Amino acid sequence: MRSEATGKVHHRNRHLSYLAAGATALAILSPACIWAQDTAAGGATTIDRKQMPAAAKKEADKFKTRKGRLEAKPLDWNATIGKPKSVGEQPTGIEEQARPQESGTSKGGRPNPKAKRDAKKYYPKEWRALFDEIKRERLSVRRNGGFLRVGSADVLTQYCEDCLIPNTDYPEVAIGKLFTNSGTCSASVVSGNNVIVTAAHCCYDRGANNWIFGWTFAPAYHNGNTPYGTFDWSTATVLNSWINNGDVASDVCLIKLQNDSHGKGITYYTGWLGRSWNWPSQQVHHALGYPGNLGNANQLELCASESFSPSGPCGGSGVLNTGCTMTFGSSGGPWIRNYRTDNWVNSVVHGYDSQACTGTFGQTFNGARFTSSNIVTLCGAAGC
Repeated sequence: MRSEATGKVHHRNRHLSYLAAGATALAILSPACIWAQDTAAGGATTIDRKQMPAAAKKEADKFKTRKGRLEAKPLDWNATIGKPKSVGEQPTGIEEQARPQESGTSKGGRPNPKAKRDAKKYYPKEWRALFDEIKRERLSVRRNGGFLRVGSADVLTQYCEDCLIPNTDYPEVAIGKLFTNSGTCSASVVSGNNVIVTAAHCCYDRGANNWIFGWTFAPAYHNGNTPYGTFDWSTATVLNSWINNGDVASDVCLIKLQNDSHGKGITYYTGWLGRSWNWPSQQVHHALGYPGNLGNANQLELCASESFSPSGPCGGSGVLNTGCTMTFGSSGGPWIRNYRTDNWVNSVVHGYDSQACTGTFGQTFNGARFTSSNIVTLCGAAGC
């Protein structure tokens, strides 16, 4: 699903602002590294790492250091969505899920049995720092008489997923913090081909009509520590309906990752979560991410609640709402069905639209319901 000839026209125009530096930059846009479909139609658009401007790469280099990671700010989920079409409009192609479609799942997989041993050998400083962190947090818990993990049970249960013991085991290890040149998001590994899923607004800025760049993924991230290292991006893929419409149902992005400096793909260390699509709107989900309002975007937080599709002109069956206290920084975090058993990612965090369509800010957020029209289309284009 990669059309080089069409992509040559559309990507050359879309990236003109980045590539105006001269003929050398323009040469990056050779047909050999452009894979895209016509954005006026359905389908998806993929960008290759070779197309990343030098300035964007330099900006992302700071995420390789603990200081740079701790200084990174969560992405405001309103900053990159641009001006979506009216929620009452039906975006071309993406509302096909309103018709009955067969539900499906794709199984996850576990890490290599030697993954943790090798990670400690490859990244010893990170593991020492993580163990020091665990000692400090346990001492703090004892001094303060215990740690309260459970919040309000009225519409959701919220707790810190890695406060007492940072999670370096499956399935939590397959979830991590995503650093971008516009701010931090959340993401999860969902394919044995080293592919992560996040929100499209963490990949493509509709306001600027350009890619965000700089994607660096840190699985099992905790307070600046990266026990399994960081992984650079290879390709990023979004739906054309996101570029054209900005609708919630299209707010999904797949990023394929490069191997680390030791030649290992991310799934060697993390395994991968399953995927599900075309399932009914009412599901019990565990939503996970790194929000700035809880733990300063440095700890993995979790909400457990039941999802539903908002009625009326609020997006229809392509949109899911669920109770959760996470805000900025949680963008792209997975909503998981059957957490810790089947581990099916069924949606990712979009954010918040309005009181009428989403609920109370800071108590509820929404996301794209995974369907044949979004996650299956993207996987076909990205190579899940």
